Amino acid sequence: MSLAEKLIEELEKSPELAERFKKIIQSAALDAIATEQRLLRSDFNRLLEEMKKIAQEQTKLRVDFTKIVEEQKSLREDFNKLREDFNKMLLEISELKKGYGRLERRIESTFNAMISGLTDLSKYAGLTLEDFTRKILENYLKGMGVLPSDRSLRSETIDSEQIDIFCEDPAIVGEVTAYAESTKEAEKLLKKASVVRQKLGKEPKKYLLVMTTNKQVYKDIQKISEENEIELIVGRVV
Repeated sequence: MSLAEKLIEELEKSPELAERFKKIIQSAALDAIATEQRLLRSDFNRLLEEMKKIAQEQTKLRVDFTKIVEEQKSLREDFNKLREDFNKMLLEISELKKGYGRLERRIESTFNAMISGLTDLSKYAGLTLEDFTRKILENYLKGMGVLPSDRSLRSETIDSEQIDIFCEDPAIVGEVTAYAESTKEAEKLLKKASVVRQKLGKEPKKYLLVMTTNKQVYKDIQKISEENEIELIVGRVV
């Protein structure tokens, strides 16, 4: 007979013992249930704390999100203001460019007229056309800040090429002619500029001074000048 069978037999023989055993079992079961309830209550309390923390985090996130939205709104307003300021600046730059262009054309026109008028006076000053024009250009370039005050323009012969206007530093090469019948003078200047470039190892500023030319030749020379970065100065177009 097993131990369990013996226990059942004893309980059947003694109702009092059976009742006491029943109470012991019930008490143990109640204790186990109470313990389980305490554990469940503890877990539930921890869950409530976690939910409370989550709620607090959600509130904080909502506040942070609201701040981000406000900051984005502020940044958008700042960006719009910057764009407006930038557009105004572009407009002002455009106006300045137009004004500078008008001023540049006025200066060029005045200088060209001066070249045309003073050329006729060169013969009375005992100077050749090249000498007289070179001196005028020298003063003009110094006034524009292109040529330092302690430098001067001169004529020079390099590799058998006679250069009307020359300076080593800054590198300058120029050609002077009383009348241009074709684009030959511009082509001569480009050839001389190539000789100077090889000698100095750097690209010179190029100036072509024409006292008089006709409209068609002027257009042709102007096209060559634009394509080759030649500063073209024409006294009179007939």
